[in-house]
Amino acid sequence: MSSNSPKYIKQLSAVEREKFFNSFDVVFCDCDGVVWYTLRDFIPGSAQAIAELQCRGKQLTFVTNNSISSVDQHLQKFNSQTELKIEKRQIVHPAQTICDQLKSIGFEGLIYCLATPPFKQLLRDAGFRLCEDREGFTIESIADLHGAIFGAETVQAVIIDVDFNLSATKLMRAHVQLQNPNCLFLAGAADAMIPFGNGNIIGPGAFIDVVTKASGRQPMVLGKPGEALRQILRDRHSDCSANRVLFVGDSLASDIGFARASGYQTLLVLTGGSSAADVANLPADHAHLPDYVCDCLGDLCDKSE
Repeated sequence: MSSNSPKYIKQLSAVEREKFFNSFDVVFCDCDGVVWYTLRDFIPGSAQAIAELQCRGKQLTFVTNNSISSVDQHLQKFNSQTELKIEKRQIVHPAQTICDQLKSIGFEGLIYCLATPPFKQLLRDAGFRLCEDREGFTIESIADLHGAIFGAETVQAVIIDVDFNLSATKLMRAHVQLQNPNCLFLAGAADAMIPFGNGNIIGPGAFIDVVTKASGRQPMVLGKPGEALRQILRDRHSDCSANRVLFVGDSLASDIGFARASGYQTLLVLTGGSSAADVANLPADHAHLPDYVCDCLGDLCDKSE
């Protein structure tokens, strides 16, 4: 679905609201900036909105790119709200999608993983072997650089996600490993920018692009906005047509653009990475233009009732 002018949820009449709710059966919803403020508390009204969707019989799946928090931490956060009961299977997390992919192909090799500690721990807990970097090691000579890049074990997979300790040396090492055509290249979250503080900072997508261009290889991207993730979501609800799915997010690129390319209806929430001005500045029929907009997820609850 696409429209030349997004509709604001608060401006819908009672009849239009019911038509909106009756237009979808499945909801894919981002977490940070939508359900809760990034790495912080629940956004007022969001828990009630989720409960409202569940009460209406909607099938909810939460699609996050946040690998700073583990799947279990996401689950604990949801279930800290008395009105919510979210199950683990309802959370799509980049570490889990990559883990599932490796299991599906019977992968047993060594992994070089550029990611957060919770991401790496999920892979270890699943029985996968990860090679380690010498954290805090400073490159002071050509010999040091050569040893850091070429002196490590050969791996059978390179994984890139959010890594706040990323360095040029790590990217060089990943590039060298990927010169082996039999080495898998997987990526999780691939946002070009991510919200942080009062603005945005460079996201993992920029670093994935560096390795992609250097190696001449395209990764299998199992986080937003990856094609492999798109297929995973399709397979989850293969009996539901795309136009009966609503995707809720706060990022015009990673959420709305991804969802529109999938054929989903889209709802942009203005409590995260995008503003009303950002929407207003988009030309008609832009690939990131949402179908619906709301100030916060709580707008889904009819305050007049």
